[in-house]
Amino acid sequence: MNAPRILVTGGQGKLGGALARLGCDALPRTRLDITQPAQIAAVLNERRPDVVINTASYTAVDAAESHEDDARAINAAGAANLATLCASSDIPLIHISTDMVFGDGDPEKPLDEGSWAAPESVYGATKLEGETMVRSAGGRHTVCRVSWLFGDDCVSFASKMLELAAKRDTLRIVTDEIGRPTPIDDLAAHLVKLTELMAAGKETPSLLHLGPGPVVSRFGWAEEIFKASAEAGGPTPELKEAKATDFAYPAKRPRGVVLDTSRADVLLGPMPDWRPANVRAVKSLLKT
Repeated sequence: MNAPRILVTGGQGKLGGALARLGCDALPRTRLDITQPAQIAAVLNERRPDVVINTASYTAVDAAESHEDDARAINAAGAANLATLCASSDIPLIHISTDMVFGDGDPEKPLDEGSWAAPESVYGATKLEGETMVRSAGGRHTVCRVSWLFGDDCVSFASKMLELAAKRDTLRIVTDEIGRPTPIDDLAAHLVKLTELMAAGKETPSLLHLGPGPVVSRFGWAEEIFKASAEAGGPTPELKEAKATDFAYPAKRPRGVVLDTSRADVLLGPMPDWRPANVRAVKSLLKT
């Protein structure tokens, strides 16, 4: 079978860019706006993809608290537009969602796809609405929840840590936010594997949790970031432990939420350990 023709929304985003590097047809919002059904229909008719991956999202987590309509227009209504039109054309859809559809959890008990979602932020709520609309559109689909994306040249926790360390000698980092740092290039490769199954007509779950190991706290990730920074001659601030409640962000972040990725690990194979990619990202970010 030939490689599937993969159409990607949100082509100017970090994940869209990673998929473009793998040969996907990744279009920016100026050419494919998921809030515009007529434009979606025209692009699907023109490009005739075998699979669509929706990476388009309103991702400004804190800004969403005061711009709920904007977030909902993309994360919920936009996802529904795309899912409905893909379903009517019998085009499989992969929709990217987030661990922020969950509230607080127990890091010793990873949350599988059947766990009850209870978002505590506008961003998480609108992403959960989008999931529901995609799953109710009636087409072939897989919703993929991911967490803590980072890469060599994009804004992420790693880039923010290095930026702060250039200005401060001491950083306070939370220990009660737990997750799976996920390299965008490894995630993109896994999504392409999933498109191959869907394009071949293989049965895939309607919901998957994706991400690598090992699980780590934000504090533990910061330690890895600055270990790599030290080796590359970058900043090495003193790190002090803190709790999420020590910081007043507009949007509440989940604490103790770890995605159980065992279903995806069986279907697609485990994603590589994130730490070597973290070292590469830190070295790349220090050069920019």
